[in-house]
Amino acid sequence: MEQKTGTNKKHKGQLGVIWHRFRKNKLAMFGLTLFTLLLLVAMFANVLADYENDAVAQNMKARNQTPSTEHILGTDHYGRDLFARVIFGARISLVLGVLTILISLSVGMIIGALAGYYGGRVDDILMRFMDILMAIPSILLAISIVAALGNGIWNLLMALSVSGVPRFARIVRSSILTVKGQEFVEAAKAYGTTDAGIVFRHVLPNCIGPIIVQATLSMASTILTISSLSFVGLGIPSATPEWGAMLSEAKTVMRYYPHEIIVPGVAIVLSVMGLNLIGDGLRDALDPKLKN
Repeated sequence: MEQKTGTNKKHKGQLGVIWHRFRKNKLAMFGLTLFTLLLLVAMFANVLADYENDAVAQNMKARNQTPSTEHILGTDHYGRDLFARVIFGARISLVLGVLTILISLSVGMIIGALAGYYGGRVDDILMRFMDILMAIPSILLAISIVAALGNGIWNLLMALSVSGVPRFARIVRSSILTVKGQEFVEAAKAYGTTDAGIVFRHVLPNCIGPIIVQATLSMASTILTISSLSFVGLGIPSATPEWGAMLSEAKTVMRYYPHEIIVPGVAIVLSVMGLNLIGDGLRDALDPKLKN
């Protein structure tokens, strides 16, 4: 019991030190605040606007209106409220981004753990397959999968997840290679711990820093990829409020009604900037030597 209590205090102390370093980074705190606001807006979108009447229903009498007291961000060329479409679009982009990272991280962690821990032929086979996937640009791989399977949220999720697996597999493998020869791993083997127990209970917790940083930065690039695919018509259907689809619809009238393309563009910039600032702050907090 005393040993367990001491371990818990040690973990709490480490988390406190990491949070203190992160909090000292003003840009990282700004990114965290910005992203938290976006999350809150997405969570309470139903309270702030009506999905059916404001974000989806067309009102041709109110089309192409500039920002006003009735429509604080204006309306698009179908008369739909841009504020409502942006906040409901945040739900799609953020949820898809989180799900993509979770799937890519889970699969990549298993592949990287197997390759790094066992090495030899297992490492060669798995990493050569990852090299094949990494040789194809992630956006091109996602376009190919979506073009083959068709438009839709689930197909887009599958495409983005497959393209993100190699990055996590590489990071997990390299992290495991740095710690698998240390004494605590040898002690766990001598104690009779199974390979799965050693990897998931002893090795991976010591590699969590780079994995968290990569997950945060990858989520930012995933949101950009979602918007890019929707912009070219290979992602979310145009009727669904999504930032990239909104950009695609507004490009024909951007000369006369620039607010229609500025609003979703600013939403993409803020979300990606917030996540990148958080990722940079986490990298410096988890390994302050990198900053120097």
